[in-house]
Amino acid sequence: MTRRSQQLKKICLAASFCLAFTACSNTAKVKPPEPQALQTLEAATAEPSLLWSKKVGKGNARSVVQYTPYITEERVFAVDAKGQMSALERQSGDMIWQVDLDAAPTAGVGGDERYLYLATGDGKVYCLNQLDGSVVWTTSVSSEVIAAPTAGKGFVIVRSIDGRVYSLEKESGARKWIYTYTVPALSLHGNGRPLVVDDGVLVGLDNGRLAALRSIDGRVFWEARLSDNTGRSEIDRLNDLDGILSARDNSIYAVNYQGAVAQIDPKSGERRWSVEVSSAVGLDVNDTTVIITDEFDSVWALSLLDGQLLWKHEGLSNRLLTAPAFTLDGDVLVGDYEGYLHVLSGANGAQIGRIRAVTEQITHKPVLVENTVYVLGRSGKLAAVSL
Repeated sequence: MTRRSQQLKKICLAASFCLAFTACSNTAKVKPPEPQALQTLEAATAEPSLLWSKKVGKGNARSVVQYTPYITEERVFAVDAKGQMSALERQSGDMIWQVDLDAAPTAGVGGDERYLYLATGDGKVYCLNQLDGSVVWTTSVSSEVIAAPTAGKGFVIVRSIDGRVYSLEKESGARKWIYTYTVPALSLHGNGRPLVVDDGVLVGLDNGRLAALRSIDGRVFWEARLSDNTGRSEIDRLNDLDGILSARDNSIYAVNYQGAVAQIDPKSGERRWSVEVSSAVGLDVNDTTVIITDEFDSVWALSLLDGQLLWKHEGLSNRLLTAPAFTLDGDVLVGDYEGYLHVLSGANGAQIGRIRAVTEQITHKPVLVENTVYVLGRSGKLAAVSL
């Protein structure tokens, strides 16, 4: 069992306590594999440089909590474990404003052109004004939220860990609709962030399915299964779809844990192709390639056309890599547990650059704006790196 698996496997229903207690007791005796030591780069053609770094508050030690920052053309917004929201100037890192919400956020920041959205462990959802951090409205959902809210046209999607997806009015926080699903007895303690596309909302479920909902009323267009998991034990059958989703050129791309990565038809939910791979963090897509970070921290590059393997990088194993991100030049970025940002060649997967952007683990997919990447470390330090 991998180090990431040990961190992520948690109890989701009280009825499963006995089974889960046994599983956790057993895994606690297993020594995690050693992270791959960093090697000298033979072909360091990329030279990322630190533009600025700023402490924006206290981090959160819970492995499932990811404080992803929200970036606009002019500002960077980040929240810390105590509910301190910070707005920084994107180019310089200068602080514009800070507000203390006196809350305990359990996910990163979502946003749109006017507002910021975040949620807490007790199910409280906040909407803030981007100009000054003032609270526009608050509302409550049924339980803890560990995925950043996602803004659509006139609505905000919030997902709680008890199997509910809410659509809230953007201006008031009033509930528009709710979608519910059954949470398996044992699952990874994580929720993938919903993805808004055209007139729909895509949600990766804990049972390994991908649900497409109509944004206006939450009606189910279809549910797609990425893989057929027939393991003998509850742990073997874990196949949560918690990773980052992507939609591009009339196709949807998703990957689940102990399952597969698939290209899906957005109209029918049918799989066009799928490749066996296990990931709890997700993927990214460009014009020709889909890239995935798997559970062993290998990075895969597959052809968008048919899923054929183009290359696989295995030199960063067990370093708790983030979901990957494409640069403008088609190279690949991943963050790791020591705060390093690694650059892989999009052509062949060779490591061509590296920089230690922060001093502790990067938990979220690197966020790119133009040719600058932004990462937030678990310790609460935010950094901007020029590529």
